Amino acid sequence: MIFQRPHAGRTETRHPSQVSATRAIPSRRRERRNHPMRANILSEIADSVVSGSYEKTVELCEQAMQKGCNSADVVVKGLSAGMSQSGKRYGRRGMFLDSILWSAAAFQMGLACVSSDAQAERMQPVGTAVLGVMDGPWTIGKDIVTAVLKASNFEVVDAGSDVSPSAIAEAVKRHSADVAAVGLYLSYRAEQVGQLEKELFRLGCRHRTKLVVSGPSASRRIAEQFGADAYARTAEEVVTLAKKAIADRRSEMTSRERVMTALRHKEPDRVPLVPFAMTFSAKFASIPFKSYVSNAEALAEAEVKTARAFGWDAAIVSTDVGAYASAFDADVVMPEDDVPRLVGPAIRLECAREDFEKLDSPESYLHRGRVGEMIRAVGLIKKEVGDELAVIGWTEGPFQGTMLLFGADPRALFLTKQDPGLLKDIIRWYGEFELAVAKAMIDAGADIIGAGESVGYFMSPETFLEYVYPFEKQTFKRIREYGAPVLIHCCGYVPQCIGFAPEVNPGGAIQFDYQVNLARAKKQIGKKITIMGNLDCNRLLHLGSENDVERACKRAIEQAAAGGGFWLSGGCEIPRDMPYSNMRAMLGAIKKYGRYPMTLKKSAPRGKTRKA
Repeated sequence: MIFQRPHAGRTETRHPSQVSATRAIPSRRRERRNHPMRANILSEIADSVVSGSYEKTVELCEQAMQKGCNSADVVVKGLSAGMSQSGKRYGRRGMFLDSILWSAAAFQMGLACVSSDAQAERMQPVGTAVLGVMDGPWTIGKDIVTAVLKASNFEVVDAGSDVSPSAIAEAVKRHSADVAAVGLYLSYRAEQVGQLEKELFRLGCRHRTKLVVSGPSASRRIAEQFGADAYARTAEEVVTLAKKAIADRRSEMTSRERVMTALRHKEPDRVPLVPFAMTFSAKFASIPFKSYVSNAEALAEAEVKTARAFGWDAAIVSTDVGAYASAFDADVVMPEDDVPRLVGPAIRLECAREDFEKLDSPESYLHRGRVGEMIRAVGLIKKEVGDELAVIGWTEGPFQGTMLLFGADPRALFLTKQDPGLLKDIIRWYGEFELAVAKAMIDAGADIIGAGESVGYFMSPETFLEYVYPFEKQTFKRIREYGAPVLIHCCGYVPQCIGFAPEVNPGGAIQFDYQVNLARAKKQIGKKITIMGNLDCNRLLHLGSENDVERACKRAIEQAAAGGGFWLSGGCEIPRDMPYSNMRAMLGAIKKYGRYPMTLKKSAPRGKTRKA
């Protein structure tokens, strides 16, 4: 490209590359001071860019820096302002393509002049932004946004122009970017914004990255339609949105902090999202469930990948009800990609005392069957996430674990009549095994220990008080002494025993199912124990619509979130085939309605949930 400039009464033809962009600028940091000409110089820089006078742009930039203007002002109020004016004139047919190219040359050369000085005053970047154009080879707009972001002390990663959504998403993941800003130039390629949003989600970084769309074919409607967070009309708006994203991130707690704060009955930044997921996680990670339940690496990979993708605040290390019983040689069928089935007991009912007396010490079973893999999975997850997520190890409670030793045979309850002393001995022994597992998981990095105890909470209050209450209370007390609070898991309709939970598990948490009235439970026990739940996993999360899920989450938050002590979750295990859109709707509802301090008004009483 050839540019003409007047020179001493004649015209000299020079290429922009022949013009020095870094004339005699002092290398040391200049003294910054107020100068009456500063605003005028910035305005002149903008005018020189509009006119395409690239040499004058360089001279003015040098003067501005020497007179105390900081590099950010030169870039934003001078160079970028001029380039924006050029773009607007071109859009109104007040400029031609060659005029735009001259302006672009002036902008780039002025930017090169400022860059050497900006490097000297560069501080620690405030954040990282990835820029890209997916639908063509356009670069000018991207270059302007790059310059303005850099002037505002952002680390900028240029993913390129005419690149795929996956390439931009990979750059976001690789650089742990706070912001992804993409230019849209062709309206018929708008669906690529949606593809990028899905790629960011697939790579597990969508909930951590603000997605901004800009460009001549972008709009607020396009942003909303294809899942972007915001639309920016100008480079300066991109910077404003990027700064807000950074501020929002810095004001957020880590997921682990959020979970543990709520557990202490204090209000975190927002309601924690703690789904209890196993088959769902394995499916999302494309791991056969047989591998998930029997291999620590597979389990850890699935839980971390799924938690990060959906913005969960905890990773739960649980597999199936046969996991611990199989350590005692219970008969468990292991399908390739389905839930294991407990089909035979470790303790036969007809010779219960004989089989029980053959058992070794509880600690000797820590590395038998799949127990060791679950303990190891806790350590692998903790090593990967550190303090990013809360890590929840998993055991079976004393009563439920005992029932599983009997192969989940309901006839084992007859021991409460026929040989209550033997049954209590077995429950007490299983409690010691649970303690050994819990301690090993805490040593591996578990923040919280989950205890499956649905069977116990299905009992009548009389049976609960004799066969569940004393053993739970003692076991959970010792787990707390080891350094971790306990999460009780009970599903189904169990209102008769919920009132005992704060007594056996003070300072802990309890998960219960949708059949339990959440508002009533919050009033009854909500100041003494954290409540986890209690969305309907089947009719709502699996079969409902995104709108159904959002409404149900909003209602649960209204009923139970005030004052902390609440984790939003399903009432039981998340269904394997729950639509991903519904899972994402849970996090969306929390961000929309679940921020503290709460300002929501209580909604009308719950009606029937609409099926999709």
